[in-house]
Amino acid sequence: MESYNEHTLNQYHIMGETEEESLILFWQPAKDGIRLLRVLGNTPCLILPEAIEGQPITEIGAYCFSQSERELPADYNVSAVSAKYHLDDTLTPSHLLREKRISPEDIPAGGSQRISGRFVESITLPSEVTTLHNAAFYNCRNLHTLSAGALIHAIGSDEFTNCSRLTQLFIRGKDSDKTGLSLILERIETDLKVYFRPGSSITGALFFPEYYEWLDEISPAHIFSRSIHGEGFRMRKCFENQIVDYKKYDQCFENALAVESEKSLCQIALARLRWPNQLDNQQAILYENTLRNHLSIAVKEAISNKDLELLLFLCNKLSFQTKEYTQAINACTEADWAAGAAGLMEEKHKHSSFAAKTFDFDDF
Repeated sequence: MESYNEHTLNQYHIMGETEEESLILFWQPAKDGIRLLRVLGNTPCLILPEAIEGQPITEIGAYCFSQSERELPADYNVSAVSAKYHLDDTLTPSHLLREKRISPEDIPAGGSQRISGRFVESITLPSEVTTLHNAAFYNCRNLHTLSAGALIHAIGSDEFTNCSRLTQLFIRGKDSDKTGLSLILERIETDLKVYFRPGSSITGALFFPEYYEWLDEISPAHIFSRSIHGEGFRMRKCFENQIVDYKKYDQCFENALAVESEKSLCQIALARLRWPNQLDNQQAILYENTLRNHLSIAVKEAISNKDLELLLFLCNKLSFQTKEYTQAINACTEADWAAGAAGLMEEKHKHSSFAAKTFDFDDF
């Protein structure tokens, strides 16, 4: 499972001096802006513009990115947009350079493909989007990252069905504000890492583990009872007026200890300790003890994602001793991650007794 790290950020950067990206957008006017119907292009990592012809994109139409293509309405429009991105610039819709409306006959033959289904890997939605219509992302089986603004308040059915690789969600808003996160979580039952990123930096994060639900038939009356396995269901309900309720979320951890996997427990604890918003001392100690009890799992999580920042966080938070450093360095070496091993050795040196000791000529 991929986590937020430098590699993830590179999804939002073009590696090269300059690169131009062209998109063909099918759309129609909506109540408060534009409804996006279909997108053509050549990039699996899609960043949509904020507006078309000066009107904000506020809705993602039914089956817009779905593998299943639906017939377009009679009143659709087509616009060609082109954006240029420079090395190390964050890709944002503001980089849009050119835009013009075109006729369907003017679409270049063979130059673009539909950005949908198995092709698409990450999508950055416009900030003003409020509505996701039915099955907009249906069968996007390789979609692993979604970035959305804070204004979503209406979501249709079968929105993320078969999006089994969707493991990261960026909310471009504060965790102290109302967002559409609770609605999105209702549609995603699999493991999901959520990051609050109102600007250029992450200010909060939560991990929601997978849960299962099924119906048991009580014979012979043909009455069904609903069964749910996994604390992920209750964790997804930890909102008050569409704002994250950290206290309720943290209270779920005691039950999670009994039913969740060691890996899930570590991911819950890591997210809360790295961004300890409204985290009280007693709960922090519980999370730290969980990481200590499953230290090899936590270290493996950082190494598998080549997340040096996370690895160094573990070293400092849990006060690694020589034994822990040695084991972690060996694990990096086995994973052929030289940067991780070097980072650990440097960190070990910083905290060693030799690094802390000072000398003068009287010592010799």
